[in-house]
Amino acid sequence: MMAGYQPEVITLPEVKIDEAVVTKAKEALEVERQVIVHVTMRTSFTWWQIRIWPSTYLVPRGAGPESKLLNAENIPFYPQWRHIFGSTHRFTLIFEGLPEDCEVFDLIERIPQEGGFEYFGIRRNRSDVYHIELD
Repeated sequence: MMAGYQPEVITLPEVKIDEAVVTKAKEALEVERQVIVHVTMRTSFTWWQIRIWPSTYLVPRGAGPESKLLNAENIPFYPQWRHIFGSTHRFTLIFEGLPEDCEVFDLIERIPQEGGFEYFGIRRNRSDVYHIELD
C-alpha cells in the first residue's frame, strides 16, 4: 500500500423487506411442499354419487404429523354430492406437505359412517405427485 493511502469506506444502506413480500414468499414455499393425489375411481354402477369430507388426511407411517386436505378438484366437499354417470370418475386432492423423513403414507377419510376413502402404503416419491386407483 502507498503511505498515507486511506481506502474509501462504503456504507451500505439498511434494507427493509416489506412484510407482505415475506408473507408471499412463505406461502410460495408452502405451495411447493404440497402433495397432490390424482384419484381414479371405478365402480360397476353406471349412476352414482361422490363427495369428500374435509376430514381426509395423509397419514405418515411411523412418526410425524398428518397432512390435512387443503383443496379438491372435480369432487365436492361434504355435505354436497356430485352425480356421476358412467363407471369411472377422476378427481384430484391437494394436501399439506408431508414430513421430510416420511417414506410411506396412507390416505384416510375419517367419517362418521361407512364407506370412507382408504388407500394404504403409498410409497413417497420426489415429486410428491401420486396417481391411485380406488374401486
